[in-house]
Amino acid sequence: MRPFEQKGQKGLVVTIISLLLVMVFGVMTSIAQEKIKRSDKKYWFTTKVETMKVDDTEGHIIQISEAKGVDVGSGAISVSKLTSDLVKGNGTVQGYATSMYPDGDLSFSKLQGKVVTTLSPQGKPVTTGEGTLSTIKGTGKWEGLQGGATWKMKVIGEGISVMDWEGEWVRK
Repeated sequence: MRPFEQKGQKGLVVTIISLLLVMVFGVMTSIAQEKIKRSDKKYWFTTKVETMKVDDTEGHIIQISEAKGVDVGSGAISVSKLTSDLVKGNGTVQGYATSMYPDGDLSFSKLQGKVVTTLSPQGKPVTTGEGTLSTIKGTGKWEGLQGGATWKMKVIGEGISVMDWEGEWVRK
C-alpha cells in the first residue's frame, strides 16, 4: 500500500504545481493584456493668453495660456493650462491638461515639450512643437493607469493648432 500512497501524493503534488503554474502564467498573461495603446488627433483653440516680455534678450517672452481642444476619434474634450518660455518663437512649453471623455471619465496629464518657429518660403512664421505627456491620475477607465504619450503639434491659424498624439498605458 505504501508505493500506491506515494504515487498518489506525487500525483497530487504534480497537480498542485501544474495548477499554480497555470494560475501564475494566466495572471501574467492577464497583466500583459492590460497594456493600452491609443492615438488620436486633437484640435486646440487658444482661449486665454498672457504674454510678458523678458528684457534680457530680444524677443524673449514668458507666456501663460489656456486652450480647449477636442480629440477627433474619441470625442474627448480637453482643457490645457500652459507656460511657455520663448525667444523669437522658440523654446519650451510645460503644463497640465484635463480631458473628459464622452462617458464622463477624466484623465489628468502633465506635459512638456519644445516649440520651434521657422519661416515659410513666403516669409510667414510656421510654429511646430513636440513633446511628451504623462498621466497623473484618472477616473473610470483611466483610474489606475500609468503611462503617457508623445505629441507633435502645428499651429494652423490664429489661436488654432492641431496635435497628433500616441501613447501607451498599463494598469497599476
